[in-house]
Amino acid sequence: MARRRIALALTISLAAAVPAAACVSDMGFDVPGLRADTPLVLAAPDGRRFRLVALSGESVVTPDGPTRVVSLGVTDRHGRIPAQAFGAAGPIELPLLREGRVRLTPTRLVPRDCWRLFERAETEAIRARRGLWAGDGAPIGATDGDALARSEGRFAIVEGRVRSARTQGRITYINFGPPNSGALTVTISDRDMAAFRENGLEPAAIRGHMLRVRGIVTTRRGPSIAAAIPEAITIAEPPSGGAR
Repeated sequence: MARRRIALALTISLAAAVPAAACVSDMGFDVPGLRADTPLVLAAPDGRRFRLVALSGESVVTPDGPTRVVSLGVTDRHGRIPAQAFGAAGPIELPLLREGRVRLTPTRLVPRDCWRLFERAETEAIRARRGLWAGDGAPIGATDGDALARSEGRFAIVEGRVRSARTQGRITYINFGPPNSGALTVTISDRDMAAFRENGLEPAAIRGHMLRVRGIVTTRRGPSIAAAIPEAITIAEPPSGGAR
């Protein structure tokens, strides 16, 4: 019995350590007096402003206790430093995503293992229909032409089952419906394809998979999202029984 208790305690400790192991950076620094600023922005007493770069939304974040910040790039044109932030329990992005208060956005700045933890937290909120994901806040359906048209020029999270995938020239097209149906098409440039394949996304093998796609919706011949990095696409479900 004692061995079982020890093993269980070790398992719990390791599970709790996973977010820290994936997300912690030696480049972080403590920022005393950090406070909420504009949505997803934290302000330091010395005037520095830190933007939680992996998130989008209108949630105002109030630090709960001492906060450690990891700077991830140069200051943007709005005077904000792209960053991650850590409280005593780990990345402060995780509870925001689990509660459905924010959306996850693709970025090259956050370490991929850490971003995948964020992805799982958001998936948990989507499945439970928490916060933004309740009711009309659910991901846009990939065949909902009207909703996609209303999202033109804006960041959106779209979900649907892949109907077909093909490569023409130097572009791969992932289609969620027949031509001219108003359904979404995701495009991946040939120069970016190697990164997708390294992360298990082989276009020729994803017919029938349910995908969750993040990006700016554009409409030309139909609604589309250009996916430049693997973080733009989540495999939400494997193919249904009838898919081949």
